Amino acid sequence: MQEFKKCPFCGKGKLVKKVTEEVFNYKGKTITIPDYVIHECNVCGESIVDRKTLKSAGKKLKEFKRQVEGLLTPEEIRNIRKKFGLSQEKMGEILGGGKKSFARYETGQLCQSRPMDNLLRILDAYPFVIQILIKDKIKQVEKQSRKIKDLELQKSLQSSE
Repeated sequence: MQEFKKCPFCGKGKLVKKVTEEVFNYKGKTITIPDYVIHECNVCGESIVDRKTLKSAGKKLKEFKRQVEGLLTPEEIRNIRKKFGLSQEKMGEILGGGKKSFARYETGQLCQSRPMDNLLRILDAYPFVIQILIKDKIKQVEKQSRKIKDLELQKSLQSSE
């Protein structure tokens, strides 16, 4: 648990632990998170959210955003990826977003963008599209490989002069 002796905002007061309900609004929808732990200054009234509360509330808020936005759930994302027999890392390489993005989407740590959500829905409905993306990725890798070989050749020619 976080221990504060003095308020980091005003420097005068002491932070007191409080358990409350916190209400969040997003696009006209509301979510209430119970057992929301804060440390509130008894002088200036500023507060700091407890670390555990911040982590658990963050996950609930991401789920809430997905629901309001109509985005795929972490389980739906996992099922689409598994449909292709790809690792999280490989799926991230093919679709973009980074090597760790799918691990984060599937655990609910990260909320996918609308374009990524749309791409996943297209792949789910039309699985053959993944072959187009894989072929494009192969072409990109081959192009980069040719550039590297050209640079190595130039370097060896310059060093032999």
